[in-house]
Amino acid sequence: MPEDTSPHNTQAEFNDSTCDVVMVRVGIDVGNTAIKVVTQSAVDVSAGGEKTTTKGPLLRSISLRDPEWITKCIEHLKDLAEKVASCRSQDCDSVCYDIRIASVNRGSAEPLVAALDEAFFDCVRVRFVTYEDIQLQIDVVYPDRVGIDRLLGAEAAFRRHASPLIIVDAGTTVTVDFVSDEGVFCGGAILPGLEMQTAALAAGTDALPKLDWASHRCREMPEGPGRDTVAAMRLGVLASVAGAVERLVRLYGGAATLVVTGGDAGCLVDALPSDLDAVEEPHLVARALLDLLQPEKG
Repeated sequence: MPEDTSPHNTQAEFNDSTCDVVMVRVGIDVGNTAIKVVTQSAVDVSAGGEKTTTKGPLLRSISLRDPEWITKCIEHLKDLAEKVASCRSQDCDSVCYDIRIASVNRGSAEPLVAALDEAFFDCVRVRFVTYEDIQLQIDVVYPDRVGIDRLLGAEAAFRRHASPLIIVDAGTTVTVDFVSDEGVFCGGAILPGLEMQTAALAAGTDALPKLDWASHRCREMPEGPGRDTVAAMRLGVLASVAGAVERLVRLYGGAATLVVTGGDAGCLVDALPSDLDAVEEPHLVARALLDLLQPEKG
């Protein structure tokens, strides 16, 4: 995927050192089932009308199954810009967007970029994050073919936890990657995620249902054999993923900090053996995008 697809990428020159421009820096993680929109800060308006700025990330997740997901993303960014502008003490002439996109889903990323350019054509810069933005050394055969979410998650984990590291991203797929003590991304393994596995069971059989992991109390790992069909499916899928992670931890050398991220991180952490001391970090890719959104100094 090319780094810059918006026609305004090479034209927009932003300078937020004065109040002429309110700069809204945005990271968008485009996955296979949802997008996550992250910004550096959120502006809250209290019941009394006083404006307060809350430091830290604002994260909005929008399902790609929603037919209005692009519209909701645009509306969210416009609402955010209005709140940011209103909390400034001086009047500002315009609002501009500096947007970084990390995508593993070209089919969704391309129409999103087109919509962003159309909505904010007068003041927007869109850049795709690539492996060249990663500070970790990448020791794999084809660095440009590694999912950018894997690389961003590994970099965010390396910045925040002791190495060596094993990073598990439990989403549509489950990736289990290794970062050495020296900060080298060494690759990893990819296997089907929880929902993908249960969907395959439902599609390949006549009697098995398709589970909604969010509504089946997935963090409650059965202590014995499943006593009904749903419990048996949950146990089988969780055991297969948790068992694969445990096996890969041993294969990678064992003595490493285990960090679990992704939408199903909570389900997987509770299914893993306690002696692995897994650390749950559900939004590592968003944290990495925030790191990249820090304004350049100088």
